[in-house]
Amino acid sequence: MLPTPIGMTNVSAVESRLANGVPFGSYQHISSNLSAIYAELLALVATRSSAAAKLLQELEHVDHGCREVVFRDSLVRRTIEDGVCGIVQGADAIDSTTLDKLLLATAEKSVTTRRPLLNETADIIPFGPQDHFSWHAWTDDHPATPAGRRFQQEVLKRLPGFRIEVPSADQIGMLDEGARLGLRIVPDLVRSAMSHAFMVVVGEFTGGEHHFKALTTPGLPGVIILSPNAFSGAFDMAETLLHESLHLKFLDIDYVSPLFTPGFRSAGSPRVTPVWHQDRPGYGNWPIDRVLTSMHVYLTLAVFLENAGSERAAQCRTRSAWLFENVQCHLGLLTPAGREFVASIGEMLAVLSDR
Repeated sequence: MLPTPIGMTNVSAVESRLANGVPFGSYQHISSNLSAIYAELLALVATRSSAAAKLLQELEHVDHGCREVVFRDSLVRRTIEDGVCGIVQGADAIDSTTLDKLLLATAEKSVTTRRPLLNETADIIPFGPQDHFSWHAWTDDHPATPAGRRFQQEVLKRLPGFRIEVPSADQIGMLDEGARLGLRIVPDLVRSAMSHAFMVVVGEFTGGEHHFKALTTPGLPGVIILSPNAFSGAFDMAETLLHESLHLKFLDIDYVSPLFTPGFRSAGSPRVTPVWHQDRPGYGNWPIDRVLTSMHVYLTLAVFLENAGSERAAQCRTRSAWLFENVQCHLGLLTPAGREFVASIGEMLAVLSDR
Protein backbone atom coordinates (compact mmCIF):
# COMPACT_ATOMS: atom_id res chain seq x y z
CA MET A 1 0.00 0.00 0.00
CA LEU A 2 1.33 3.44 -0.92
CA PRO A 3 1.70 6.09 1.80
CA THR A 4 -1.28 8.39 2.15
CA PRO A 5 -1.02 12.02 0.97
CA ILE A 6 0.76 14.38 3.33
CA GLY A 7 -0.25 17.77 4.66
CA MET A 8 0.91 20.77 2.65
CA THR A 9 2.31 22.41 5.78
CA ASN A 10 4.73 19.52 6.11
CA VAL A 11 5.62 19.74 2.42
CA SER A 12 6.30 23.48 2.73
CA ALA A 13 8.55 22.94 5.73
CA VAL A 14 10.63 20.36 3.88
CA GLU A 15 10.70 22.49 0.72
CA SER A 16 12.03 25.43 2.73
CA ARG A 17 14.75 23.33 4.33
CA LEU A 18 15.81 21.76 1.03
CA ALA A 19 15.97 25.18 -0.62
CA ASN A 20 17.27 27.42 2.14
CA GLY A 21 18.65 25.32 4.97
CA VAL A 22 22.29 25.63 6.04
CA PRO A 23 24.60 23.92 5.25
CA PHE A 24 23.01 21.67 2.61
CA GLY A 25 20.21 23.76 1.11
CA SER A 26 21.03 27.43 0.68
CA TYR A 27 22.71 28.25 -2.61
CA GLN A 28 24.13 31.46 -1.16
CA HIS A 29 25.83 29.54 1.64
CA ILE A 30 27.21 26.90 -0.72
CA SER A 31 28.22 29.48 -3.32
CA SER A 32 30.09 31.63 -0.80
CA ASN A 33 32.11 28.62 0.27
CA LEU A 34 32.70 27.54 -3.34
CA SER A 35 33.99 31.01 -4.18
CA ALA A 36 36.38 30.88 -1.24
CA ILE A 37 37.67 27.45 -2.27
CA TYR A 38 38.17 28.44 -5.90
CA ALA A 39 39.94 31.62 -4.81
CA GLU A 40 42.37 29.45 -2.84
CA LEU A 41 42.88 27.15 -5.81
CA LEU A 42 43.38 30.15 -8.07
CA ALA A 43 46.03 31.47 -5.68
CA LEU A 44 47.89 28.18 -6.05
CA VAL A 45 47.70 28.41 -9.86
CA ALA A 46 48.90 32.03 -9.61
CA THR A 47 52.28 30.78 -8.37
CA ARG A 48 52.86 29.49 -11.91
CA SER A 49 50.58 31.66 -14.07
CA SER A 50 50.62 35.44 -14.46
CA ALA A 51 47.10 35.27 -15.93
CA ALA A 52 45.87 33.54 -12.77
CA ALA A 53 47.58 36.20 -10.70
CA LYS A 54 45.85 38.92 -12.73
CA LEU A 55 42.43 37.28 -12.32
CA LEU A 56 43.01 36.85 -8.60
CA GLN A 57 43.95 40.51 -8.31
CA GLU A 58 40.84 41.61 -10.21
CA LEU A 59 38.61 39.47 -8.00
CA GLU A 60 39.97 41.13 -4.86
CA HIS A 61 38.25 44.37 -5.90
CA VAL A 62 34.77 43.06 -6.72
CA ASP A 63 31.79 42.02 -4.62
CA HIS A 64 30.62 38.49 -3.94
CA GLY A 65 28.02 38.72 -6.71
CA CYS A 66 30.72 39.19 -9.32
CA ARG A 67 32.82 36.36 -7.88
CA GLU A 68 29.74 34.15 -8.08
CA VAL A 69 29.40 34.96 -11.78
CA VAL A 70 33.02 34.00 -12.38
CA PHE A 71 33.02 30.80 -10.36
CA ARG A 72 29.62 29.65 -11.59
CA ASP A 73 30.98 29.33 -15.14
CA SER A 74 31.62 25.64 -15.83
CA LEU A 75 34.69 26.31 -17.98
CA VAL A 76 36.34 28.64 -15.45
CA ARG A 77 35.91 26.07 -12.69
CA ARG A 78 37.26 23.28 -14.89
CA THR A 79 40.23 25.43 -15.97
CA ILE A 80 41.23 26.30 -12.40
CA GLU A 81 40.95 22.65 -11.36
CA ASP A 82 43.05 21.57 -14.33
CA GLY A 83 45.69 24.12 -13.38
CA VAL A 84 45.83 22.74 -9.85
CA CYS A 85 46.07 19.16 -11.17
CA GLY A 86 49.13 20.19 -13.15
CA ILE A 87 50.83 21.72 -10.11
CA VAL A 88 49.89 19.19 -7.44
CA GLN A 89 49.80 15.95 -9.43
CA GLY A 90 51.93 16.80 -12.43
CA ALA A 91 48.98 15.86 -14.63
CA ASP A 92 48.93 17.02 -18.22
CA ALA A 93 45.40 18.39 -17.84
CA ILE A 94 45.90 21.70 -19.63
CA ASP A 95 48.84 23.36 -21.37
CA SER A 96 50.12 26.63 -19.96
CA THR A 97 49.23 28.65 -23.07
CA THR A 98 45.59 27.58 -22.99
CA LEU A 99 45.41 28.07 -19.23
CA ASP A 100 46.71 31.62 -19.54
CA LYS A 101 44.39 32.47 -22.43
CA LEU A 102 41.30 31.30 -20.58
CA LEU A 103 42.13 32.92 -17.26
CA LEU A 104 43.20 36.17 -18.91
CA ALA A 105 39.93 36.24 -20.86
CA THR A 106 38.06 35.66 -17.60
CA ALA A 107 39.84 38.63 -16.02
CA GLU A 108 39.17 40.85 -19.01
CA LYS A 109 35.60 39.81 -19.78
CA SER A 110 33.85 38.21 -16.82
CA VAL A 111 35.09 40.60 -14.16
CA THR A 112 34.44 43.72 -16.23
CA THR A 113 31.08 42.73 -17.73
CA ARG A 114 29.86 40.58 -14.78
CA ARG A 115 28.88 37.96 -17.35
CA PRO A 116 30.26 34.40 -17.45
CA LEU A 117 33.19 33.79 -19.77
CA LEU A 118 31.18 31.48 -22.03
CA ASN A 119 28.55 34.21 -22.44
CA GLU A 120 31.20 36.35 -24.06
CA THR A 121 33.12 33.78 -26.05
CA ALA A 122 30.65 31.18 -27.39
CA ASP A 123 27.21 30.90 -28.95
CA ILE A 124 24.89 30.09 -26.08
CA ILE A 125 21.25 30.97 -25.50
CA PRO A 126 19.79 31.86 -22.10
CA PHE A 127 16.47 30.34 -21.08
CA GLY A 128 14.09 30.75 -18.18
CA PRO A 129 13.39 33.99 -16.30
CA GLN A 130 16.35 36.35 -16.13
CA ASP A 131 15.55 37.71 -12.65
CA HIS A 132 17.90 35.23 -11.00
CA PHE A 133 20.81 33.41 -12.62
CA SER A 134 20.68 32.76 -16.33
CA TRP A 135 20.59 29.17 -17.46
CA HIS A 136 22.08 28.53 -20.87
CA ALA A 137 21.81 26.12 -23.77
CA TRP A 138 24.92 25.33 -25.81
CA THR A 139 24.30 26.14 -29.50
CA ASP A 140 27.87 26.54 -30.79
CA ASP A 141 28.56 23.87 -33.42
CA HIS A 142 31.80 25.52 -34.59
CA PRO A 143 33.40 27.31 -31.61
CA ALA A 144 35.66 30.08 -32.84
CA THR A 145 37.38 30.99 -29.57
CA PRO A 146 39.76 29.10 -27.27
CA ALA A 147 37.11 29.15 -24.54
CA GLY A 148 34.40 27.73 -26.77
CA ARG A 149 36.65 25.02 -28.18
CA ARG A 150 37.92 24.09 -24.74
CA PHE A 151 34.43 23.69 -23.34
CA GLN A 152 33.41 21.43 -26.19
CA GLN A 153 36.57 19.37 -25.78
CA GLU A 154 35.97 18.94 -22.05
CA VAL A 155 32.47 17.63 -22.66
CA LEU A 156 33.53 15.17 -25.36
CA LYS A 157 36.57 14.01 -23.38
CA ARG A 158 34.34 12.81 -20.54
CA LEU A 159 31.65 11.28 -22.74
CA PRO A 160 33.32 8.99 -25.30
CA GLY A 161 31.19 8.52 -28.38
CA PHE A 162 28.96 11.49 -27.59
CA ARG A 163 27.88 13.83 -30.38
CA ILE A 164 26.86 17.39 -29.50
CA GLU A 165 23.82 18.68 -31.38
CA VAL A 166 22.53 22.22 -31.87
CA PRO A 167 19.12 22.37 -30.19
CA SER A 168 16.22 23.50 -32.31
CA ALA A 169 14.11 26.57 -31.60
CA ASP A 170 11.37 24.25 -30.33
CA GLN A 171 13.80 22.55 -27.96
CA ILE A 172 15.02 25.90 -26.63
CA GLY A 173 11.38 26.85 -26.15
CA MET A 174 10.72 23.68 -24.16
CA LEU A 175 13.74 24.32 -21.94
CA ASP A 176 12.30 27.76 -21.24
CA GLU A 177 8.81 26.39 -20.59
CA GLY A 178 10.16 23.67 -18.30
CA ALA A 179 12.22 26.10 -16.22
CA ARG A 180 9.31 28.51 -15.85
CA LEU A 181 6.85 25.75 -14.96
CA GLY A 182 9.21 24.37 -12.31
CA LEU A 183 9.50 27.84 -10.81
CA ARG A 184 5.74 28.12 -10.60
CA ILE A 185 5.41 24.76 -8.83
CA VAL A 186 8.27 25.07 -6.29
CA PRO A 187 9.94 28.46 -6.85
CA ASP A 188 12.47 28.44 -4.01
CA LEU A 189 13.38 24.82 -4.52
CA VAL A 190 13.95 25.17 -8.28
CA ARG A 191 15.95 28.39 -7.88
CA SER A 192 18.12 26.81 -5.21
CA ALA A 193 18.77 23.63 -7.20
CA MET A 194 19.08 25.14 -10.67
CA SER A 195 21.51 27.78 -9.45
CA HIS A 196 24.01 24.93 -9.44
CA ALA A 197 23.33 24.35 -13.15
CA PHE A 198 24.95 26.60 -15.71
CA MET A 199 24.84 24.95 -19.13
CA VAL A 200 22.59 22.47 -20.91
CA VAL A 201 24.19 20.49 -23.74
CA VAL A 202 21.99 18.49 -26.11
CA GLY A 203 23.20 15.42 -27.99
CA GLU A 204 23.33 11.65 -28.13
CA PHE A 205 25.81 8.81 -28.32
CA THR A 206 26.78 7.38 -31.66
CA GLY A 207 25.92 3.77 -32.34
CA GLY A 208 22.70 3.86 -30.36
CA GLU A 209 23.85 1.39 -27.70
CA HIS A 210 23.94 3.96 -24.89
CA HIS A 211 20.37 5.06 -24.23
CA PHE A 212 19.77 7.93 -21.82
CA LYS A 213 17.43 10.81 -21.17
CA ALA A 214 19.59 13.11 -19.07
CA LEU A 215 22.83 12.90 -17.14
CA THR A 216 25.52 14.80 -15.30
CA THR A 217 29.10 13.73 -14.82
CA PRO A 218 31.85 14.56 -12.31
CA GLY A 219 34.43 16.87 -13.80
CA LEU A 220 31.83 18.97 -15.62
CA PRO A 221 30.51 21.23 -12.85
CA GLY A 222 27.24 22.92 -13.70
CA VAL A 223 26.66 20.97 -16.93
CA ILE A 224 23.49 19.01 -17.75
CA ILE A 225 23.54 16.67 -20.74
CA LEU A 226 20.15 16.08 -22.38
CA SER A 227 19.14 13.59 -25.04
CA PRO A 228 16.62 14.68 -27.69
CA ASN A 229 14.38 12.11 -25.95
CA ALA A 230 14.14 14.45 -22.96
CA PHE A 231 12.03 16.95 -24.89
CA SER A 232 8.66 15.27 -24.38
CA GLY A 233 6.73 18.06 -22.66
CA ALA A 234 7.05 21.03 -20.32
CA PHE A 235 6.26 19.12 -17.12
CA ASP A 236 8.72 16.33 -17.89
CA MET A 237 11.32 18.96 -18.72
CA ALA A 238 10.72 20.78 -15.43
CA GLU A 239 11.21 17.52 -13.53
CA THR A 240 14.30 16.60 -15.54
CA LEU A 241 15.98 19.98 -15.04
CA LEU A 242 15.27 19.82 -11.30
CA HIS A 243 16.46 16.20 -11.09
CA GLU A 244 19.78 16.80 -12.85
CA SER A 245 20.37 20.11 -11.08
CA LEU A 246 20.10 18.26 -7.78
CA HIS A 247 22.92 15.93 -8.82
CA LEU A 248 25.03 19.02 -9.57
CA LYS A 249 24.03 20.51 -6.23
CA PHE A 250 25.11 17.31 -4.48
CA LEU A 251 28.53 17.53 -6.14
CA ASP A 252 28.87 21.14 -4.96
CA ILE A 253 27.79 20.20 -1.43
CA ASP A 254 30.44 17.47 -1.39
CA TYR A 255 33.01 19.95 -2.75
CA VAL A 256 32.31 22.44 0.05
CA SER A 257 31.66 19.97 2.88
CA PRO A 258 33.30 16.65 1.93
CA LEU A 259 30.79 13.92 2.68
CA PHE A 260 33.04 10.87 2.29
CA THR A 261 36.10 9.78 4.21
CA PRO A 262 39.53 10.36 2.62
CA GLY A 263 40.31 7.75 0.00
CA PHE A 264 36.69 6.95 -0.81
CA ARG A 265 36.23 6.03 -4.46
CA SER A 266 33.05 4.99 -6.24
CA ALA A 267 34.86 2.15 -7.98
CA GLY A 268 35.77 0.47 -4.70
CA SER A 269 32.61 1.33 -2.80
CA PRO A 270 30.23 -1.25 -1.31
CA ARG A 271 27.21 -1.69 -3.57
CA VAL A 272 23.49 -1.35 -3.01
CA THR A 273 20.78 -2.48 -5.42
CA PRO A 274 17.45 -0.74 -4.79
CA VAL A 275 14.47 -3.07 -4.65
CA TRP A 276 12.92 -1.32 -7.65
CA HIS A 277 15.93 -2.34 -9.75
CA GLN A 278 16.37 -5.93 -8.56
CA ASP A 279 14.80 -7.37 -11.70
CA ARG A 280 16.52 -4.93 -14.08
CA PRO A 281 20.03 -6.13 -14.96
CA GLY A 282 22.47 -3.25 -15.28
CA TYR A 283 20.36 -0.77 -13.29
CA GLY A 284 21.38 -1.63 -9.73
CA ASN A 285 24.75 -2.11 -8.06
CA TRP A 286 24.94 1.51 -6.84
CA PRO A 287 28.02 2.82 -4.99
CA ILE A 288 27.34 4.69 -1.77
CA ASP A 289 27.81 8.14 -3.30
CA ARG A 290 25.06 7.35 -5.78
CA VAL A 291 22.85 6.13 -2.93
CA LEU A 292 23.26 9.48 -1.16
CA THR A 293 22.63 11.67 -4.19
CA SER A 294 19.62 9.56 -5.23
CA MET A 295 18.19 9.72 -1.72
CA HIS A 296 18.43 13.51 -1.92
CA VAL A 297 16.89 13.62 -5.41
CA TYR A 298 13.95 11.37 -4.52
CA LEU A 299 13.12 13.42 -1.42
CA THR A 300 13.17 16.65 -3.42
CA LEU A 301 11.12 15.19 -6.25
CA ALA A 302 8.58 14.02 -3.68
CA VAL A 303 8.07 17.66 -2.69
CA PHE A 304 7.97 18.83 -6.30
CA LEU A 305 5.47 16.15 -7.34
CA GLU A 306 3.31 16.65 -4.24
CA ASN A 307 3.01 20.36 -5.08
CA ALA A 308 2.22 19.42 -8.67
CA GLY A 309 -0.53 17.01 -7.56
CA SER A 310 1.19 13.95 -9.00
CA GLU A 311 0.56 10.49 -7.58
CA ARG A 312 4.25 9.69 -8.11
CA ALA A 313 5.13 11.81 -5.07
CA ALA A 314 4.45 8.88 -2.75
CA GLN A 315 6.71 6.59 -4.77
CA CYS A 316 9.60 9.08 -4.61
CA ARG A 317 9.15 9.49 -0.86
CA THR A 318 9.15 5.72 -0.40
CA ARG A 319 12.30 5.32 -2.46
CA SER A 320 14.13 8.05 -0.54
CA ALA A 321 13.14 6.34 2.72
CA TRP A 322 14.35 2.95 1.45
CA LEU A 323 17.74 4.41 0.52
CA PHE A 324 17.96 6.20 3.87
CA GLU A 325 17.37 2.95 5.74
CA ASN A 326 19.86 1.00 3.63
CA VAL A 327 22.68 3.51 3.92
CA GLN A 328 22.71 3.22 7.73
CA CYS A 329 25.10 0.26 7.64
CA HIS A 330 27.59 2.28 5.54
CA LEU A 331 27.89 5.39 7.72
CA GLY A 332 31.53 4.51 8.45
CA LEU A 333 32.35 5.64 4.91
CA LEU A 334 31.08 9.13 5.69
CA THR A 335 32.64 12.14 7.36
CA PRO A 336 30.79 13.96 10.16
CA ALA A 337 29.36 16.23 7.45
CA GLY A 338 28.25 13.17 5.49
CA ARG A 339 26.50 11.68 8.50
CA GLU A 340 24.87 15.06 9.15
CA PHE A 341 23.67 15.11 5.53
CA VAL A 342 22.10 11.66 5.89
CA ALA A 343 20.55 12.59 9.24
CA SER A 344 19.02 15.71 7.69
CA ILE A 345 17.35 13.57 5.01
CA GLY A 346 15.96 11.31 7.74
CA GLU A 347 14.59 14.29 9.65
CA MET A 348 12.83 15.64 6.55
CA LEU A 349 11.40 12.22 5.74
CA ALA A 350 10.03 12.09 9.27
CA VAL A 351 8.34 15.46 8.75
CA LEU A 352 6.74 14.21 5.54
CA SER A 353 5.55 11.07 7.32
CA ASP A 354 3.97 13.03 10.19
CA ARG A 355 0.31 13.15 9.24
